[in-house]
Amino acid sequence: MLGGRTTVLIERGNEMKFLENLFSETDSGNGRIALVNGAVASGKTELLRTFAEQRASEGAVVLTMTGDRDRETRAYGSLQRLVRDLPVPRAKTLELTRLIARSSDGVPPSSFDVANIVLELMLELAERTPLLITVDDAQHVDASSMDCLLRLSERTRSARIMLLLAELAHGRSAHPSYRIELVRQLHFRRLGLAPLSAAGVAKLLARHLDPDAAERLAAGCYTITRGNPLLVRALIEDQLDWPEPGQDARPVVGDAFRHAVLTCLRRGGSDVLALARVVSVLGPDSTVERLSRLVHRRPADVARALKALRTVGFLNGNDFRDRSFREAVIDCMEPEDLAKLHMTAARALHADKAGAGRVAHHLLAAGSNPDAWAVEQLHSAAKEALRADDAGRAAEYLEHALTGQPDGPHAAALRVLLLRAELRGGSVADRHLTRLCEHERAGDLDPEQKVFLVQRLLWAGRQQDAEPVLDRLGREYARRRSLNSTVADVGHWLRHTHPALAPRWAEATGAAAREDAEPAWWAASASEALITVLGGTDEHGAVSTAESLLEATPLDDLTVGPMAAALHTLIYADRLENATNWCDALLEEAKARGVAWWQAVFSACRADIALRYGELSKASGYAHDAIEAVGAERWGVAIGMPLAVLIRVATVIGDHETVREHLRQPVPEEMYRSGYCLPYLRARGRYCLANGRVEAALADFERCRELMTAWGFEAPTLAPWRTDSARAHLRLGDADRARELASRQLAHPRFRTPRVRGAALRMLAATEDVNSRLAMLKETVEVLNASGDRLELAQALFDLSRTHQAMKQFAKARMVLLRARRLGQACRLEMTPPRGSEEPRPESGAEWTAPEQAAAAAPAADASDSSESSGVAAAAVQNDQILRILTSSEYRVATLASFGYTNQEISTKLHVTPSTVEQHLTRVFRKLKVSKRTDLPVDLQLEAAQAGGMRTAGKSRVSGRGSRSDTP
Repeated sequence: MLGGRTTVLIERGNEMKFLENLFSETDSGNGRIALVNGAVASGKTELLRTFAEQRASEGAVVLTMTGDRDRETRAYGSLQRLVRDLPVPRAKTLELTRLIARSSDGVPPSSFDVANIVLELMLELAERTPLLITVDDAQHVDASSMDCLLRLSERTRSARIMLLLAELAHGRSAHPSYRIELVRQLHFRRLGLAPLSAAGVAKLLARHLDPDAAERLAAGCYTITRGNPLLVRALIEDQLDWPEPGQDARPVVGDAFRHAVLTCLRRGGSDVLALARVVSVLGPDSTVERLSRLVHRRPADVARALKALRTVGFLNGNDFRDRSFREAVIDCMEPEDLAKLHMTAARALHADKAGAGRVAHHLLAAGSNPDAWAVEQLHSAAKEALRADDAGRAAEYLEHALTGQPDGPHAAALRVLLLRAELRGGSVADRHLTRLCEHERAGDLDPEQKVFLVQRLLWAGRQQDAEPVLDRLGREYARRRSLNSTVADVGHWLRHTHPALAPRWAEATGAAAREDAEPAWWAASASEALITVLGGTDEHGAVSTAESLLEATPLDDLTVGPMAAALHTLIYADRLENATNWCDALLEEAKARGVAWWQAVFSACRADIALRYGELSKASGYAHDAIEAVGAERWGVAIGMPLAVLIRVATVIGDHETVREHLRQPVPEEMYRSGYCLPYLRARGRYCLANGRVEAALADFERCRELMTAWGFEAPTLAPWRTDSARAHLRLGDADRARELASRQLAHPRFRTPRVRGAALRMLAATEDVNSRLAMLKETVEVLNASGDRLELAQALFDLSRTHQAMKQFAKARMVLLRARRLGQACRLEMTPPRGSEEPRPESGAEWTAPEQAAAAAPAADASDSSESSGVAAAAVQNDQILRILTSSEYRVATLASFGYTNQEISTKLHVTPSTVEQHLTRVFRKLKVSKRTDLPVDLQLEAAQAGGMRTAGKSRVSGRGSRSDTP
């Protein structure tokens, strides 16, 4: 019964027809024997019962016998019920009853005598009406009863007697030879009972569930049960019992299904249940030989039991086909028994040299403190997990290993690896630092582990704890020059991360540091390349070194830091296109491999690059990703990098409340003694400047100067303190000091990149009179156009527009203004600077003139001249067509003309004759369908920035991507 309905056989029509034909032959006087063979819960009993009920309703005599596993050793135990139910006078069965009763006294009668009496009674019944004898669970019928049935079967060929047996496929029998004896009978037939098909499962579901649910769940039910009728009905019960049926295609698996699974296993016998428990623990590691050892059974018996479980639909190969079966088996086990079984499995796999990861899984599940061999296995498994980028699992193995090895060098090694694993996964790894400091004082750490401890302590802002470790490591290195090259390169790393500690390391190592000034291995080469760029020497060699390292180095825990240093080398050398390609590839790999810490590091680098391009929205997004990947507290002293980007973006767009929120973010005090403070100080100074707190801004810029000077950093691409200070002095009205600072930056023998030179020129132009300013701003725009810094370029164009306005050149003012506005939109910049904007006044004491106000001040005739033609140009030529329409020479001429250059100025700049310029412009006007300079497309400058500023990096981009073609 299910849900109050009578059970109806599904997909058993052919089987019923087969049995009906046999019974019809029996009724004609030709006795038949049939054996129904099927898996556990395949519907054998249901088939026998239904067939017997139909025959009884037709007037046949039906007798039933059922094998019982608990009574299969009791002589004639199964036959007793059949004798009791014989529809004959009791006097006729007295002798038979006495014979059977003797078996309980230990003297069983001859099966020949019993069989003769039973046969005589059966034949007497069959003379009046056909007789059906059903025997369910034939494999559990005791040997004496089965002998009697076999003797009976030999004498019923010409009688109206049908013997119908049902047995478990692949099951162990109390009378193993009975199948052979039956097969020898000419009137014997075998009937295999197959599981339900997918269509049959769907039909059964439709009888009990609503049509939509039945259709949705049919495939999932079949996948789980493989058509086992008992399991299908159990799943139906679970769906009916579930209070809120969902919309998933996978059915709910509840108590009914779990009970059905256990019922099937118990029907299979204690050996099958014991085997299933071991399979539930071993999973895919289940082999016949291994299972045989764990259940203490012969391999042949195990193989037979596995075949039975596959037949019933539980297994695929030697493992459960669905997690629901494993869960059902495990749920019925006591926790202590399950733990013991996991430990037994671990030992078996270890003995078979099955691999540390497979052993560690069971050691972890066992839960008990691991022995020495188990600690080794857990340690090895953790290393394997980290190589597979599974930091969470590695951390679990290491935590468990430490319960069996809490002290000593081995425990120290476990904690170092655990810290690395947690660092990868984004959890709070620094909780181990105090314990590792104790290990270091106890002498448990090797030199390479001490280096790692120093780096993590400094990163976490625990400089006081790091200094004594650094001192002892330095003195050890001075005594033993054969230490790992990682130790020798500590000084290179300190010089760009914690420059104030570099002298301390040199003092601790003494002459050793001076003799090993050159980097000893590739990681130090990355640090040395970055130091070279920051110090302003041999920039080209440093860039080449950085790109070689990025191309040849695989990404892992030991290389992520050096690779980030190589990226910063490219960034501070202003090779942004190359840096973008490498950073994008590394960030993609970090995401593909699911390592949170790597994603944080490379997202921070990418945010810095985007900000330098003026891509404000991207910069903010990458910086937020960097912080959210691991949490702000995990960034330690390096939090200054992503925070600086967020502060700069919010400052530029005038979102000062957001800036204040970022500035309220706690930062370690030790950050201000590390190299990570410089971008933060600069960003905070720019915010103060935008809010009119000029003295505070100057203090931050001056602090940048002091630190960079003390540490030997000269790169204005890191923190351009001269240009920033000039900006602040302009706010104070001190044009002379601003001019001095900007001029000093321009006169610097190094760092003459377009970005640095353009920003300094813009500040210098702001100190000049209007006539000198115009020429200087034109040069500024041209220089910045090649830098790729769209934000600084847009700001320079605003300055140029205002200068044209001051000189009554209103048409040019509007033309340049339109380009500035479009470029600003690409930067996601508010074009009307909010109150308190960071932008300097063009002259001392001058008020900010909004671009819209400048356009409104121009004469009406000029205004119509510009706005209408600009619309025509935009309609006539799409942005992405311009580069294809114009030649490179025409493009350069058109770009300069759009910036307000005269024909003579263009000819001088491009070293061509004025007539050549005029011819180029004529062709440009014709191709773009415009009539004058002010009609040139407003996007021309933006396209020039993308085409001109990035041409030189094209080869690097291609080669960079090719070198990492195998990156996941």
